[in-house]
Amino acid sequence: MDFGGIKVYESCDGAIEMIKSLANMAKMFLGGISAHPNVPVVGSHVPKYMEDANVKFLHEAMQYDLEPRTIKKVEINPDLIKDGDAIMIMRLDGLDQIIMYGTGAYVGHNTVALRFDGELYIVESQDAWYWPTPNLQRTKWADWIKQAEDASFSVSHLPLRDDIRANFDNKAATDFFYETEGLPYGYHNILYGWIDTPRDNLPPLLPNEFAPILFSIIEMISPVLAFNFFTEALNFRLGTTGLDIAGVAAYAATNKSMSI
Repeated sequence: MDFGGIKVYESCDGAIEMIKSLANMAKMFLGGISAHPNVPVVGSHVPKYMEDANVKFLHEAMQYDLEPRTIKKVEINPDLIKDGDAIMIMRLDGLDQIIMYGTGAYVGHNTVALRFDGELYIVESQDAWYWPTPNLQRTKWADWIKQAEDASFSVSHLPLRDDIRANFDNKAATDFFYETEGLPYGYHNILYGWIDTPRDNLPPLLPNEFAPILFSIIEMISPVLAFNFFTEALNFRLGTTGLDIAGVAAYAATNKSMSI
């Protein structure tokens, strides 16, 4: 209280509308949460109700309308994919839509095409809740396409411009991959693009004071989740270890010259 005072947050809606909103939000996330493609609802495929809820969110939150397509699958000739090309993904699973909303992007997951000893791979970082393998990894093209279909990915191939491609160094890229292979998925940084400036990068309607309060509630339910998304990075920036969110706040209150 000495450091930040008392914060009061007010909703625009009443209790009934809030409950309806929470139910609609739950539809965006509940489903498609395991790596088993043949299991209904909780398998790797995104259920129809999740798709509908996320399409509605994109329309209402971003004024971004997804148009239905007659052709659901396009065969991509791997010979047309070059080193450094971006393979961009949108999955209608709630998380991608929050990333899209928060960043202003039209995709939620980024990968890069890269050849190792002449064979095409997709290089990416995954958390493996609907994907077979976790962390920073490479997957052979044919295997990746199958896994992408099982995960209900919408995939876009974005080739590099010729002038950029001319400067792409396959050896430097593969060397970097070997140095970083196996590193954990980027929860440690995923939210921090929003607070590289005090206020300018935050999504609409999200007060910058709200995030610590939200994560302090999450910490009561799942300390590991709060640690991965929020607390570990704050400790790193403060030069501390093991502090929970209350401890981080107390440390900041006694070191007011520090910026976190």
